[in-house]
Amino acid sequence: MMYRFNKQRGFSLIELMVVMAIMAIVMGLTGGLVTKTVDQQTRQVELQKVRQLFKRLGYHAYYNGYPISLRMQESTITITENSQQTTIDFEQLVFSPNDYTISTNSSVTPNKYKVLWNSTIQEFTIQSVFENYESE
Repeated sequence: MMYRFNKQRGFSLIELMVVMAIMAIVMGLTGGLVTKTVDQQTRQVELQKVRQLFKRLGYHAYYNGYPISLRMQESTITITENSQQTTIDFEQLVFSPNDYTISTNSSVTPNKYKVLWNSTIQEFTIQSVFENYESE
């Protein structure tokens, strides 16, 4: 008795198309979530960058002895420090237009800034470089 073995190797075209369709559906479902998460993380990093920028400029104003002007508008921050301008662009943050002054005692006026966040405006407080300690 002789047996015939089917020597077919690989996958049929229909099997490959089914697998590709399943992968496309899974990628479509998870792709939006991944993009949203990456955007949210980028926003958090940029907010931290703004906090660090105010802290660094507070030290500069305090130790160099001259005030620093700062303008937030759209996705940029323009810093005027000793008649020199620097512009910083942000990818995710959109600022409410406002001008800030960092005085030589490192205080920032006004002490809050607004960012367009998920179709709403969020307000953030600028932390001062030096904390005020009250004696008890």
